[in-house]
Amino acid sequence: MYRDGVALVVALLMSACAPLATTAPAAVDFTGEWHLDPTLSGAPPDLEKIRRREDRAIVRGRQRNARASAAFAVQDFPVLRAKTLRIEQNAGSMGVQYDGGLYRDVSWGKRERDFWTIRAGWQEGALVIHSGRGAVKGRETFALEQAGAVLRVAVRVETGGENIETTRIYRRR
Repeated sequence: MYRDGVALVVALLMSACAPLATTAPAAVDFTGEWHLDPTLSGAPPDLEKIRRREDRAIVRGRQRNARASAAFAVQDFPVLRAKTLRIEQNAGSMGVQYDGGLYRDVSWGKRERDFWTIRAGWQEGALVIHSGRGAVKGRETFALEQAGAVLRVAVRVETGGENIETTRIYRRR
């Protein structure tokens, strides 16, 4: 059992450090309109609960950087709450519109944007987006399943306060 745990940790570290390809696999196209399947998706973060827990942690001296709060994660990672995604993809980038409002452009490779360092690329057929700003680090993994009918978006956000980890499942319309 110990060896299995060590192997898992090594595999995770290797995937986190592995370079991301800047060429999309030919068979992967996220273009389309996607609707959340709430029965299969993790719940969005409860911002009020997060704020209360982090406020207590700050008072107790367990959290020092209030600007790295998990409460900002929904703003910085809108997929955590989005019920619909409208995606356009080409050879070098992907545009995502969340719930008919906020639009985000993701280009393959490394970019600096609005105090964020973003590395986006392809790993084992999935789009991986690493985002970092100060103490906040996020990883979003977009992967197609069921012959392209289902989009799984795994999100992990590490902050100076609480960490958020969830998976959102969308169905193509």
